Amino acid sequence: MALFRRNTQPAPEPTTVESAPTGKKARPTPTRKEAEAARRQRMSTTLSKKESRAAAGRQSRSDRMRAISAREATPEKILMRDYIDARFNIGEFLLPSVVVILAVTVLGSYWPRVTLIATLAMYLFILAVFVDGYLMWRGFKKVLAARLPKTSPKGLMLYGMTRSTQIRRFRSPAPRIKRGEAY
Repeated sequence: MALFRRNTQPAPEPTTVESAPTGKKARPTPTRKEAEAARRQRMSTTLSKKESRAAAGRQSRSDRMRAISAREATPEKILMRDYIDARFNIGEFLLPSVVVILAVTVLGSYWPRVTLIATLAMYLFILAVFVDGYLMWRGFKKVLAARLPKTSPKGLMLYGMTRSTQIRRFRSPAPRIKRGEAY
């Protein structure tokens, strides 16, 4: 083979392979009029704009819920959810209390001392939530090691903290067990 000079050997003759015809189609080719009518039939929807939007929303929700349920079905996440739902979490009351505390701080223009006390209360409450989350994590790691010894706790701390700070009624997936029950 010559890379930078002329090739002295003649190139081999290309061989043509003829394919045998596969046979006739099962039906004749549709005319343009028939093809366009069939396409219009497939494309025409009898749904109004509102109905099509509702159908698309239902489809999107079902796809999202299917993806979430597949992601949430791991045994360690199920154990974490049950562990969080079985215990009393201070974080459940974080959002409502912060809203109340911020509403009280609005009164600060009339009573500056109230604003100072409300701000300190908010910071103490947030600190208590973090301490409760730390204690929750320590307890959960022991339970995870006992029940599922070969699984990694990676990513579960943030998952547990997020779930423990949600209001119980609005948790998704919904709690399977009541507070105080064995998990």
